[in-house]
Amino acid sequence: MDISIGSNQLRNTNGIFMAQDQDLIKVEQKAEDGSILLSMALYNPAGSQVAKLERNEWASNDQDRFELRAEPASVTVIDNTLKGVVFLVKRNEENGVQVPQAKFYLPGGTVSEVTAEHWHVGNKMELKDADIDLQGGAIEIQ
Repeated sequence: MDISIGSNQLRNTNGIFMAQDQDLIKVEQKAEDGSILLSMALYNPAGSQVAKLERNEWASNDQDRFELRAEPASVTVIDNTLKGVVFLVKRNEENGVQVPQAKFYLPGGTVSEVTAEHWHVGNKMELKDADIDLQGGAIEIQ
């Protein structure tokens, strides 16, 4: 699956985002209709897991902190406590998906933020206008 993240093109991914050797996010498309399925472990700024989404269904979501808006062509997770978009993924015209906006925390509390211009993770990683072929592998967030 090709995934556009901000201004970056990550080609031939398996749809999995990994952090600290854990599957953090998985993006899938249903074969029947191309609709998007999102699985995601959600963390707070202190780095503690506070919710888990499995294929667009909440496995856990303490105090309904997060809201899910799922449509066939897009999935949006919203943080009702911090009042912002956690992760937005949508189908694009080509064979793949795009993540135009995101702001989520990794285990340990590091923030990962996606804007139209870049993808920034803490003070360690920033990607801008990258074009990377992952040859069927996962996207590793460092």
